[in-house]
Amino acid sequence: MIRDGLRWHHLDLTKGEAKVETRVDAYGEEDVTKTAAGMRTIPLSQPLVLMLKEWKLRTKRKKDDDLVFPSKRGWYVSHDNMVKRKFSPLFAEIAKRHKGNLAEYPEAPKRFNWHALRHFAISCWIEADLKPKTVQTFAGHSSLQVTMDRYGHLFKSDDHKKAMDMIAADMFG
Repeated sequence: MIRDGLRWHHLDLTKGEAKVETRVDAYGEEDVTKTAAGMRTIPLSQPLVLMLKEWKLRTKRKKDDDLVFPSKRGWYVSHDNMVKRKFSPLFAEIAKRHKGNLAEYPEAPKRFNWHALRHFAISCWIEADLKPKTVQTFAGHSSLQVTMDRYGHLFKSDDHKKAMDMIAADMFG
């Protein structure tokens, strides 16, 4: 179980960036990321930067070394705790709304696990036409091969026949 170890000093809200430099294990031990590729800088959207700025104004814990999303005691929030207290109740609420209003919520949502949010983010980056190497860096994959093995089918490709015709035209005139 990995815990959130994001601290305010990892965020540059002026540049709109987050540095991923650490992780926290199931025992509450903070350390560097599992691999060197895990250490990366990720750009943040402007709406997210604004939300983080608002959060920093409201929270009691805003020193550089404080956690951005701490428990009530200022400590790490565990994955299991987050799933139990926030993620699972969200699905229960969605299911309740579905049952209560089939016209507005015609299809019951399928439950998915927390890790699927990571796949969703990576898929969104690909859909937004980020280059494969950029996706690899943002995802923290150790190599482009890892990214392509898992997500290669999602990258848009040009018309393959057109590409083959261009190659043949170059080779054979």
